[in-house]
Amino acid sequence: MQPIYFVNLPAQQQLDMLYYKGSLLANRYGDRDIFLLYSLNDFFVELRYDGYTNHMLQATAFRANDERLEQYLPYLAPIDLE
Repeated sequence: MQPIYFVNLPAQQQLDMLYYKGSLLANRYGDRDIFLLYSLNDFFVELRYDGYTNHMLQATAFRANDERLEQYLPYLAPIDLE
């Protein structure tokens, strides 16, 4: 699946796909919003939730070379490749 196809799915299908096939990598907090980073196939998905109502506001899909991934680097554990 390509990121563009993922973001065009209905919200419930996006959540189901992340729950059953994705891996939660990190979370971070904004002033009001909560952001969750998932890996799915060969791309990443950022979910933005309202921190007060716990409603999903937006799903954004992007590849590893996207600058949005940089804001999660401090929250990701190092991976031992040996």
